[in-house]
Amino acid sequence: MRRSFWNLVLFLFVLILIQKGVAGDIDDNNIEDKTDLAEWDKYKSKYPLPMPMLVMQHGYPVETHTVTTDDGYILTLHRIPYSDKSNKTEVTRPVVFLQHGLLCSSVDWVIMGPAYMLSDAGYDVWLGNARGNVYSSKHKTLKTSSSKYWAFSWHEMGVYDLPAVIDYILENAEEPDLYYVGHSMGTTMFYVLTSIKPQYNTKIRHMVALAPVAYLRNTKSLFAAATRYMPKGMITELLYNRPFFPNSKYVNWPLRTLCKTGAVTQGLCTNILFQIGGFNSNQINQTMLPIIFSYFPAGSSLKSWAHYGQLIRSGKFRQYDFGIVRNLIKYGNTKPPEYNFVHINSSVTLIVGPNDWLASLEDAGILYNSLPNPTEYYLVHHPEFNHFDFLWAIDVKTLVNNKVLEVLNHNFHNLNLVN
Repeated sequence: MRRSFWNLVLFLFVLILIQKGVAGDIDDNNIEDKTDLAEWDKYKSKYPLPMPMLVMQHGYPVETHTVTTDDGYILTLHRIPYSDKSNKTEVTRPVVFLQHGLLCSSVDWVIMGPAYMLSDAGYDVWLGNARGNVYSSKHKTLKTSSSKYWAFSWHEMGVYDLPAVIDYILENAEEPDLYYVGHSMGTTMFYVLTSIKPQYNTKIRHMVALAPVAYLRNTKSLFAAATRYMPKGMITELLYNRPFFPNSKYVNWPLRTLCKTGAVTQGLCTNILFQIGGFNSNQINQTMLPIIFSYFPAGSSLKSWAHYGQLIRSGKFRQYDFGIVRNLIKYGNTKPPEYNFVHINSSVTLIVGPNDWLASLEDAGILYNSLPNPTEYYLVHHPEFNHFDFLWAIDVKTLVNNKVLEVLNHNFHNLNLVN
């Protein structure tokens, strides 16, 4: 009875957040992007800290870069160029690019993620921010108050964002290729890019997919499964061109307040994550929740969420379904085309969570068998490891991050032997 009551409270609370998240203004976000050391005293007591200062307080140098896509979106990149622990500031460092998942940002790689470990190991670390999140909310001509700004899903992120970002990174680092590490939607974007623009396969040394998402035939997440019932067609299409959970006072402040250490509502916060990504109370650091919810959710487009719902409904990994009429106009067919895995010849390592409700073991297996050049299907050695544990688990370093570093180092060593 008590569990049913709290599930009802959780459901109503999420409904309110969704309503506020969809209707919210992305310009309400209060996370700034400052790197000026002279302003440290102004921001050191501010909560949440700007992302660059979050890095600086851990003793690492940080840079902020902007990239404009071919369709006019202005993206922010963060970079940790070196670590004093690696003693390699004057030598060429292999480049690794980290791409976040849906509703996340570059921050999620530095809260408990592998960014610092990779920097200490001698890598030039770049962290992406997909269009529509708190750090990449600008456009050359469109404002976020315009529905035209939000007319994108992760398809456009793969087709436009990644080429612009990868080309920019390689040009600035003066390197021919890079390592790609993606989480969740960050993996989806990669499959879109390398299937539609296969020339980018040559720019990828190796890809590591954390909680890989392409097929969604076996997802258990109620949050994701709800999208299968979202209607499609020209009329409803207009409803999806809007923000989805932007980082704002209407979303992040309530979450941060409810998740404070000692609050009676803290259990509600963990249940929100568990309902989305899978239950694992042993790996959630309760004291980190206020920090996590200061930055998460970081915003995206409602159409990105809807696109995943279409994958659940169809059981296929394919482009956005606009409805019969617009599909005929755009694709020349009543149904959207599937992404062709034959073109993805980059080597790929899949790292999968046994209790991931979003990216299930079964769907990851289908993906592994679809890829032309998979090198490893690695199951995290923890039976309850879920979708968000890849970012915030207490033991994420030993369970995942060490494996990521091992895969990259092994690949780097083998490439050097060949060359």
